[in-house]
Amino acid sequence: MKLAVCTAQAEEQARLCEWIEQYCRLRSLPAAVVRISTPQELSRQAPGAIQIAYIGFGSSAGFLAARALQERDRACRIILIDDTTQYAIQGLHLHFADFILRPVEFRHVARSMRLALERF
Repeated sequence: MKLAVCTAQAEEQARLCEWIEQYCRLRSLPAAVVRISTPQELSRQAPGAIQIAYIGFGSSAGFLAARALQERDRACRIILIDDTTQYAIQGLHLHFADFILRPVEFRHVARSMRLALERF
C-alpha cells in the first residue's frame, strides 16, 4: 500500500510519516510512505499511485488539492488536515475518509488510518 503525506511543513511531514509507519508496523501492514511538499507535486501523481493521502497544505490550497485528487482518483482515501474546521463539512460531503484538526497527534493518525482502511 502506498501512502502520501502532503504538507509544506517539513517538521509536520516528518512527524506524520513516522506515526503512519509506526501504525503500519504495529498492524503488520506493508506500506510505503512518500512525502509531497506542494499541491503541484501532488497533481502530478498518476491515478492509482496512492491509496491513502494525508493532505495538509493549509487554507484553501489543501482543500482544493484534496478535491482535485479525488476527482482524478476516486479510489484514493483522503484525510484532510487543517487549522480550522472550515473544510470539515465540505470534506464530509465529498466523502473524504477523515478530517484532522491541527495540532495532529498519534491518536488522530491511528483513527484516520482505521477509517481509511475500512474501505479496502
